[in-house]
Amino acid sequence: MSSTHVCAHTFHRAHLLSAAAIFLIPSFAAHANELPGKERESAASTRQAAIKKTPEQSSRNTSKQLGAHVKTGAAVPISSNAAERLVVTATRTPQQIQDVPASVSLITRQDIQMRQSSTISDALNRLPDVDMVGTARMEGQVPQIRGFAGREIILMVDGARRNWDSQGIEAPLYIDPAFIQSVEVVAGSASTLYGTGGLGGVMSIKTIDAKSLLKPGQGLGGEIDGGYQSANGNGKGSAKIYGKWGKFDALLAYSGQTFNSIRLGGGERLSPNDGQSHSALLKLGYDINDRIRIDFGQQFYLDENYRSSVPQKGPSTYHCSTCQEQNVRQDESTLHLTTRNEQGEEDGRLTLYRTKMASKQVPNSMDSNGGSTVLETYGFDLQKSYFRNFGLFGRHKFTGGVNYYRDFYTYTTSGSNTPNAQQQVYGVYGQDEIKFRHHVTLSPSLRYDRYNTFPEHGKGLSNSSNGAILPKITLSWQPTREWMIYLSWGKAYNAPTPAQSDMDLTGNQWFANFVSNKNLKPESAKTYEGGFTYTKSALFSEHDRASVRATGFYEDVTNLIQEVAIGRFNGKYGKNRPIYQYQNVGHATRYGIELHSNYDIGNWGFDLSFSHIRVTNALTGAGLYSPPDKVAADMRYRFPNIGLTLMYSLMAVDAQNYDATIIRRRPGYMVHDILATWAPPRKPWRINFAVTNLFDKEYSMYKMASTNVDFPEVGRSFRFDLSYRF
Repeated sequence: MSSTHVCAHTFHRAHLLSAAAIFLIPSFAAHANELPGKERESAASTRQAAIKKTPEQSSRNTSKQLGAHVKTGAAVPISSNAAERLVVTATRTPQQIQDVPASVSLITRQDIQMRQSSTISDALNRLPDVDMVGTARMEGQVPQIRGFAGREIILMVDGARRNWDSQGIEAPLYIDPAFIQSVEVVAGSASTLYGTGGLGGVMSIKTIDAKSLLKPGQGLGGEIDGGYQSANGNGKGSAKIYGKWGKFDALLAYSGQTFNSIRLGGGERLSPNDGQSHSALLKLGYDINDRIRIDFGQQFYLDENYRSSVPQKGPSTYHCSTCQEQNVRQDESTLHLTTRNEQGEEDGRLTLYRTKMASKQVPNSMDSNGGSTVLETYGFDLQKSYFRNFGLFGRHKFTGGVNYYRDFYTYTTSGSNTPNAQQQVYGVYGQDEIKFRHHVTLSPSLRYDRYNTFPEHGKGLSNSSNGAILPKITLSWQPTREWMIYLSWGKAYNAPTPAQSDMDLTGNQWFANFVSNKNLKPESAKTYEGGFTYTKSALFSEHDRASVRATGFYEDVTNLIQEVAIGRFNGKYGKNRPIYQYQNVGHATRYGIELHSNYDIGNWGFDLSFSHIRVTNALTGAGLYSPPDKVAADMRYRFPNIGLTLMYSLMAVDAQNYDATIIRRRPGYMVHDILATWAPPRKPWRINFAVTNLFDKEYSMYKMASTNVDFPEVGRSFRFDLSYRF
């Protein structure tokens, strides 16, 4: 056995915890440097004033602070948690990230550029309890949060829900990284504010617009970008032009990629994997006055490829026994109306949206299995906030809203007996953020949510309907300007999709069979969560800064929907092929911890995240789907005079050897990356270079289900990217 394999197999949870503890000790020790009482009050006032600023004002102030760091010789933080930034997903209202009483992570445009990925998976996989699992192919990336995936988490792009179906449509996040401004991930119960699907959390993506790209005083700008990745022959290029004319601003962007056979870890290749993608983005904005703004967005993504849906292991390669042309098209239209109060705080938002995703397989002479799956969603989201100060009874920020969406499912896949169907979901909610004296905040919230499913007539199926009352309460305390401690309890639920309850795919011509289950009930969960954040500047010197976010949670889940192997059959693709069925696990328990820390000193920067989660059937004690322990670490050094940043990244994943579904188990692995970005001061161009999977590690990610459980991930890849901005 090689030394690499030995490292992977001996990488146990104790080592992961030890590494996390060693990194966190300095931050805990700094508690002795608390401020006196008067200084605490002054710091708290400053913090509240910062929250009241508009995002644009906060951005300008942050820029000034970063400029001051450069003057004193300190590094400009480049990690997603190193600077104080506004996030909105956790509470639907803008807050500084270190003040949010939830497990929240932020990925910025700068983070994505540093990774040079053709998808957002490289950046998201480094977050605790977040994974993009699927295959080595760029179109196969499936997001999951705390082990929840599919409709158990909520995916949004510019406020529009990206729903999906468990059959056919497997990855609704078809979006080019060149168009992403930021990604917010909130782990944990989120149904009270967002409705069905909030068991695992929310992943919210914001795309670029003219106002986010224009420099102060700039009226017109643009950017051209091109790059290459060796592992899959991926060539990519994008162009953007944007401007502001009085109260009107606009952006137009295009991005294209081509890709070929993939070099997998260990040197084997996945072939063919020929294809291309095209995407476009249009953003229009108009400031009606200082307090009202309207935005329109239109996104388009088309992926065309020729590959196998069932790769087979052959001599020194993974080839296709049956190759098909497969196309995916994703469209999204959004319209936003935003209002602000006299203090510049956002106090109202209306979002109208339409998304459509169509997946098509073209039949060929070797296999007649063709067809398409279409999911089209129409929806709206309306929210309004009110601010009141009741003295001894606290300062209140009440947010109420209503949202609605309707999914339209259409199937034409050969051999599939899943009926065409519609599902509508609507809900009304209210939340009150009450700030008392002594920096105590109480946030109760309540929602009523209901779904109705309408299968296609003539299938002998009846409509299904159900609803839920979803409370949540959060208590947080900020004893000093460095610390925030919180506790929360909430309920969440998830409605079964038509495909989960009615999919019936049988026959020996399939790689796997599925059996319908018309008695599926909605999933329900009670989540208990607690955690803290610690942020401290001048910890050991006047040029350093440390931050830590830690979360622990326990979930009691009833009627958990799981894809379970209920039998075997002998078919075209071999003996003992699995037969799956979606079932309700009567009672499941989940618990885990998440740590995310950062330390910057001078031109050095360090990031460390750790996640641990276990899921068991409370009735039998059997291990259910549960992502393995994971550590992600980054170490970087910045040369400010020449604008060069070098970074080393490590991803270490423990073995998953406790899943009761043995076919899903995986050995542990470590993956190393080296990255560099060069953006000379006062120059319009930037160069990125990276070597990912430096030691060409052959490994397979732990997945909920896979047509080939031993399918390796991408091997060593050299990445190069050049951009020019004007």
